[in-house]
Amino acid sequence: MKSGKGYFTAGGRTVIGLTGPIASGKSLALKCFQEEGACAVSADSVSGELLTTPGIYHTIVRKFGSDKILTNGLLDKKKLAAEVFSSPAKREWLESLLHPQILKRIHSLITRSNKQISVVEAPLLFEAGLAECFTITVCLAAPEKTLKARALKRGWSRAQYRGRVKAQLSAAEKYARADVVLENSGKPAELAGKIKFLCRFLEGTAKS
Repeated sequence: MKSGKGYFTAGGRTVIGLTGPIASGKSLALKCFQEEGACAVSADSVSGELLTTPGIYHTIVRKFGSDKILTNGLLDKKKLAAEVFSSPAKREWLESLLHPQILKRIHSLITRSNKQISVVEAPLLFEAGLAECFTITVCLAAPEKTLKARALKRGWSRAQYRGRVKAQLSAAEKYARADVVLENSGKPAELAGKIKFLCRFLEGTAKS
């Protein structure tokens, strides 16, 4: 999925790569950025949309079997994820299919936007080698016990949580690689305040 330096930042716009460990609050943060006037893009949402396109849909069904189809005809994302995360080879195959198309779609969305700041939520930002595609990278952080508790509250089993964590870089490594780390172990309003400050700072820097 790796692309060139500044891939998303043409035209002098600020494009933030938003990431973080599992259950760190990436979706909440993306919503906060959107409320501050940024163009907000979720790589997971783009991926979900691509799964409904005929070419990709049928390619995946041929690879993983018709038991991955729900009664409404859509792909069963939970079953697909369970199989993919249990096999590095299958995960690599799926990523090689989806990632180039995800990049193209995200690039198109940012290019069509008239917003000065765009934010791309990408859970596997560093794993996919995308850091240099952005103006800056922002990583959400929280204590391990908080992250695990949030994941379990979502209905994940402990085994599912461990499997997903194992498939990613460690939280410490993500924090070390990020340009900005935002602590998100408190209330949503606290995170919103930090994001508002960051947006105002970036807007001021762009004007100076």
